Amino acid sequence: MVIDSHQHFWKYDPVKYGWIDDSMKVLQQDFLPSNLGPILKSNMVDGCVAVQADQSEEETEFLLQLAGENEFIKGAVGWVDLRADDVDKKLAHFSQDKKLKGVRHIVQEEPDPEFMLRKDFQNGIGLLAQFGLTYDILVYP
Repeated sequence: MVIDSHQHFWKYDPVKYGWIDDSMKVLQQDFLPSNLGPILKSNMVDGCVAVQADQSEEETEFLLQLAGENEFIKGAVGWVDLRADDVDKKLAHFSQDKKLKGVRHIVQEEPDPEFMLRKDFQNGIGLLAQFGLTYDILVYP
């Protein structure tokens, strides 16, 4: 089985996806499963993992909805506020969908260089295994 392990989907919004600046003009459009499906098929790729591009739980819901509607989306890496007081409830909710495989946080955008050392963040990461989820780290080299 051949899997594209990192695929973004979005309905382009210049505010929501402000990181897509004019140097990435080709990305300033919608990218949806209907665009990707035929490309995967013609290249004999069996599926993909949808990865969050916006740090919101609405984005996670969006990706899981797409995964439920499109067989070739084999899993999703979403966003959950790992710093939240009720992170255990949030993880319990989202992990009910078996297509959620993990979460990530765009750490490279955080102004605090010790963001990942925060007790609340470490608490959230520490709960992921309990829900069968991974953590995808996103930092600059």
